[in-house]
Amino acid sequence: MTNTGLILYDLLKGTHIRKTMRFLKYSRRWSREELENYQAEKLGRLVEKVQKEVPFYRSPDTGYRIPGDWPIVDRKMTMEAGDRLLSEKINLKKCKVSRTGGTTGPPMRLYRDTETRSWALAAYYRFYEWMGIEPGMPEAELWGTKEIRDQRSEIRNQNFILNSIPKKQTLLHSGIFDRISRFRSYNAFSFNDTYLEAVVADMQKFKPRLIRGYLSAILLLADYIKKHHIKGINPIALSSTAETLFPGYRKKIETVFQAPLFNQYGCGECNSIAFECSRHKGMHITMEHCLLEQDAENNLILTNLDNYSQPFIRYKNGDKGIIDHSPCACGNAAPRLVEIQGRASENIILKDGSSVNGIFFANLLDETGFINSDHLLRFQVVQNKTGEINFRAEVKDAMSNADLQKLKDALMPFFRQVEISQHKFLDPGPGGKFRYIISKI
Repeated sequence: MTNTGLILYDLLKGTHIRKTMRFLKYSRRWSREELENYQAEKLGRLVEKVQKEVPFYRSPDTGYRIPGDWPIVDRKMTMEAGDRLLSEKINLKKCKVSRTGGTTGPPMRLYRDTETRSWALAAYYRFYEWMGIEPGMPEAELWGTKEIRDQRSEIRNQNFILNSIPKKQTLLHSGIFDRISRFRSYNAFSFNDTYLEAVVADMQKFKPRLIRGYLSAILLLADYIKKHHIKGINPIALSSTAETLFPGYRKKIETVFQAPLFNQYGCGECNSIAFECSRHKGMHITMEHCLLEQDAENNLILTNLDNYSQPFIRYKNGDKGIIDHSPCACGNAAPRLVEIQGRASENIILKDGSSVNGIFFANLLDETGFINSDHLLRFQVVQNKTGEINFRAEVKDAMSNADLQKLKDALMPFFRQVEISQHKFLDPGPGGKFRYIISKI
């Protein structure tokens, strides 16, 4: 995004991104104590306001008194709260309405006012500095489109072939915003060979310095570039989101593009929660914008400090992770989210009753040579019964009998039954986020 693009965005959307970015450049030098004090001040203001204006937080059954006493709420509770979670003084004209992806439960309608969008976007563009991306550098986004997302997969797959030419993202149905922002958006739901051929041809001309988007889409692009020996796509950095970044996948992407990959973490209820710095030892929590906690079972509990229109306070979003409070060599005093273990519901039960997440399978496959190889592009583990799994393998070419046996031998010590199926493409489904683990028990 160029400086001119940010000015126009603030004017058109009523945000204050540039002002907040200036503050965040200043606050990044703060000590942990200074960050915590600022965080506490914002939390106090939020609590005072929502107790007056948001029915859900002043209801007798919540028992809320002071911030430390507030119980944890979850998706089910907020879904049931409905409009009671909205401020009585909400200005809908200043809110952007969206919804959660719905991949692990019913989608929830979200209202993000200009305040929370300003902070989230300012934190996001501070992340650009950490990646070495300067204003105005061309960037490419690998993302989904609502039109495709709303279609059944069999119809969507037919349209992939028909709509194989990448289209530029535009503002107000013109090319003005493209020229100002130097931005391309490619439909990640269309990533077959025909579409990817057009994507790489366009990228060779456009020469993006940043490539960002779904991890699964970046992996598919990397596989295509490697397979066809594509030259001329040389980003400074790549940034993945929405899906768990396993170590083997990071290595694979960085090898193909010869550029560092930066991870980030957020969710619909609170964007821009944490970003990876140049040391690549975890993602620094954006303490100026949110409060992130971790309970004894590694559930992540977040508070969006800036959304007064639809507040999420001590909200368990369903993700699991590890927070490291030790100092980082980069000098940023904020704690780091060093591990994302996936959704709480994304666990597989082994035959001995142990519960494991996607990292278990990624490490196992890496140890046996399947990660970062041409044998296996992606995997998906589906469980309908304890101790039994269907292992879905996305492959370019059919695996040999020897490789299939090697894969089964690696998995069988942990399960009573393993079914392995091979697929040319594993559909990410209607939410757009690829799920490595699907548990139906």
